[in-house]
Amino acid sequence: MLHLQPKRVFSAIAALLLAPLVYSQGSPPISAPLVVSGNPHYFKDAKGDAVILNGSQTWNTLQDWGTDGSVSTLDFDAFVKFLVDHGHNFTLLWRVEQPKFCDLPVNAGPLPEFAVSPQPWMRTGPGKATDGELKFDLTRFNPAYFDRLRARVQALDKAGIYAGVYLFTGEFLNIYRCSTDGYPFTGANNINDVDDGYHDGPQGNGSIDMTAPNQITKFQDAFVDKVVDTLNDLPNVLWIVSEEAPPTSLWWNDHLIAHLRTYEAGKPYRHPIGYAAPIRTPDFVLYNSEADWVAPSANISPTSSCGAGKPACKVNVNDSDHSYWEMWLRTPQENRNYIWQNVFNGNSVLFMDPYLVYYPRQNRNMCLSPAHGICTAPDPRYENFRDNLGYALKFAGELNLAKATPQPTLSTTGYCLAQTPSQGAAYLVYSPAGRRFEVDLSAMPSSRRLSVEWFNPATGETLGKDPISAGSHAQSFTPPFSGDAVLYLADTAEHATSGDR
Repeated sequence: MLHLQPKRVFSAIAALLLAPLVYSQGSPPISAPLVVSGNPHYFKDAKGDAVILNGSQTWNTLQDWGTDGSVSTLDFDAFVKFLVDHGHNFTLLWRVEQPKFCDLPVNAGPLPEFAVSPQPWMRTGPGKATDGELKFDLTRFNPAYFDRLRARVQALDKAGIYAGVYLFTGEFLNIYRCSTDGYPFTGANNINDVDDGYHDGPQGNGSIDMTAPNQITKFQDAFVDKVVDTLNDLPNVLWIVSEEAPPTSLWWNDHLIAHLRTYEAGKPYRHPIGYAAPIRTPDFVLYNSEADWVAPSANISPTSSCGAGKPACKVNVNDSDHSYWEMWLRTPQENRNYIWQNVFNGNSVLFMDPYLVYYPRQNRNMCLSPAHGICTAPDPRYENFRDNLGYALKFAGELNLAKATPQPTLSTTGYCLAQTPSQGAAYLVYSPAGRRFEVDLSAMPSSRRLSVEWFNPATGETLGKDPISAGSHAQSFTPPFSGDAVLYLADTAEHATSGDR
């Protein structure tokens, strides 16, 4: 559980005080990989506790980015501290496949070309690639890439943060290619006679558009094996095979999931495998896959993410990158609604945080002191949103998530995450716009009492109230502040917050 300071108090005296949640330090290092739990909404950790995965991610946490041929190395220790300070427990390490990419719409006017390094293969030549650097040898891996990957996953583990590791991206190959990008699997850019069919324009992208193995598949499989060899012994890893790849990549994605599953089966650890929404593809494709967790395109993930795949039900991590386009044009309350509504549907949430990538178009990210497309400090206007990812993680953790389920019919708001035995019931209710609402508390008899706590997502403040009796089918509540509100109710005599108690 996240450490909070000051500690929340439920007494009648404390009910007169407002106390903002302040995160201090991260969780202890992770000791074992996440595994499927008895509750299909969540994985469980080494202690057997079901966990939600909430956090920020950004594009340049693994590779260095920059415009005008000048890349900047991210202060990764500062990024880890940033995650801890906001109470997050999950992030993604991105991989961009091209040494250069074009047309990322960061500006309203002319779009810059970004350089990206390091890449997974050695640049040995002979000859120059289309980006002006030496050609790649696809039989020789670049130690600098894999050493950095391992070091950064270890740093996250030390802070108690799970790391989703992209094997490929897909989106950047689908949208941000250009004739000077130096992509290793294009014939002009390697010495191995491997060619994806892309020549001076998007005439072919055979490294992801396929319905059967081709000449590139064995090199991709070897790369996947190398990543597994590099990280398999680390307990905080979750794999993710790609994101926003084109609809023609479905066979490729399925192949990667199967290959990864088979290769890791012979290793000490087996980590959960994720699959993010291909573009223009219905989410049932994810639910019918063999992935363990998914990042769908639906803005609010459903209360059930089950399909014909194995496992049948997926842990659902709603990623704003796929599901909440132009969130920066929405109000702070609308943005908070996105987090809490997903969490109350039994799902986890990732924020595509632009962090230090300068993105002035539509004022998406006005981060501080930009140079060559990279800033020195993040845009503070996202602070409340970042904090609410941690707040939602903390409050959901007050329930016994192994037994808690979304039960929207229990509240007239439509958002209730609850465990409802006749003794030890607990309710977490969200009101997206405040106002009076009702909650069905009939799971326990009126002889039992429920503690009452309000949380204000806009301010991070909590407010305790006097306990109430259980038993009512329509207990009325009115938030003591304006805007969206979280209500936490728990049996005062018997409430388990972890394990199978």
